[in-house]
Amino acid sequence: MIPRQLEVAILDALQRVPPKVLVLFGPRQVGKTTLLAKVRSGLEGNVRTLNGDFLDDQALLRPERGALDRLVQGIQYLFIDEAQNFPDIGRCLKLLHDHHETVRVLATGSSSFDLARRTGEPLTGRQQTMLLYPVSYAERSPTIVYSRAVLESCMIHGSYPEVIELQSAEDKERHLRGLATDALLKDIFAHVDVNRHKLHDILRLLAHQIGNEVSLSEVARTVQVDTKTVARYCDLLEDAFVIVRLRGFSRNLRKEVGKSQKVYFMDLGIRNAIIRAFHPLQDRADVGALWENLMVLERIKRNSYANVPAEYFFWRTYDRQEIDLIEEAATSSGMNLRGFEFKWGRSRKQVPKLFSQTYPHARVEVVDVLAAHEFLLGAGAS
Repeated sequence: MIPRQLEVAILDALQRVPPKVLVLFGPRQVGKTTLLAKVRSGLEGNVRTLNGDFLDDQALLRPERGALDRLVQGIQYLFIDEAQNFPDIGRCLKLLHDHHETVRVLATGSSSFDLARRTGEPLTGRQQTMLLYPVSYAERSPTIVYSRAVLESCMIHGSYPEVIELQSAEDKERHLRGLATDALLKDIFAHVDVNRHKLHDILRLLAHQIGNEVSLSEVARTVQVDTKTVARYCDLLEDAFVIVRLRGFSRNLRKEVGKSQKVYFMDLGIRNAIIRAFHPLQDRADVGALWENLMVLERIKRNSYANVPAEYFFWRTYDRQEIDLIEEAATSSGMNLRGFEFKWGRSRKQVPKLFSQTYPHARVEVVDVLAAHEFLLGAGAS
């Protein structure tokens, strides 16, 4: 079993005074159920676990006084897995928080567009949310000697727990194809009216454009739908934790591009499965885009698990000067602005002078393969 960084944070949050409902989000099959079992083994006291995939468990959790009293009798912790499948989940969680304050509640969900919608208003001020990502670089505990091998593995087969534990490339790729075609989009198909074929077409186009600015109108013309539909489907894919979008950073210059967006995949194994591209890195034309996607997502994971609040952008001017990632993070001394350029192989890439002149207090680094280990494991965003 791969140790997950959120385990300690979850255990700490469950002991919080006054207690809040803890909501753990994350993509399907990212390890939420396994993590719940591990957390449960580290708790003292009685724990009851419900799973929203089971109809009999759904019948136990109802926004009724008697039903909730019976549900929590004699327990200190209530775990609710696949919480988005429970009717009235938001009201139930609110009532548990307000009327059973001695019971610590942890709910998990695999789609923010559904569970967040159901829990948002009823749980205002009553919940704490966490996001479990595919396995992070740090969670794989690589030494500097094996760093490149781990990074290359992430770029080809991604970081889903079961994929990491499978031994052969054929088994990894078979599992990823199943995830990409069925499991990851299950919540979208279950809760939202979409055209499956068009959604898959849009997803394939996005998979070919990682690291590039994406034109929604161009995607719409290619897929033969309107731009609003493409924007809606991109929102759904982001809410289902399939893609991550960055918008342009613009503060001071008229020539800065601020309205476009870049799309990255939460997991590169999923991205490669979508376009059926698992061949070795030395034979690929997209290795630079893979490296950029990996570094952006690993940086987001790293800051999230270190509890570093940050916003992420890219920077480009109309005359094509650019920086791959802009990180604006809150620190004890105020907001801290950093820029990162990602370069596969040894780097001689220069940082645009215009950015340094416009934002003289920002630190800018070039991250190549040799620098990645420190970039992902070093001290926070200060």
